[in-house]
Amino acid sequence: MSVYRLDYHPEAEQDLINIYNFIEAYAGRITAQKKLAEIETATYRLADLPKIGTIRDDLIPGLRAVPAAEKAVVCFTVDDETRTVFILCVSYAGSDWASRVKERL
Repeated sequence: MSVYRLDYHPEAEQDLINIYNFIEAYAGRITAQKKLAEIETATYRLADLPKIGTIRDDLIPGLRAVPAAEKAVVCFTVDDETRTVFILCVSYAGSDWASRVKERL
């Protein structure tokens, strides 16, 4: 049973689609499915362990970032009062996640 609820910024959901399409274009459908599953597993883990990751208060107060699937970064905030993990951004292969997170707040 998850302790916290996961909520996604609408553009974070699009990030996952874009990552899938990017990987599929150069490595094929099976690899894209595998990498997306690894990223999703990392995000689901946040419901049980919302305080993991590197704190990035230098960018936005309360922002955390965790690596996923070797080349991905999941950026999120935690609201203890509502017990919600809010996924702001999922980046892949060195994309500028810091700028994207700032744009989404």
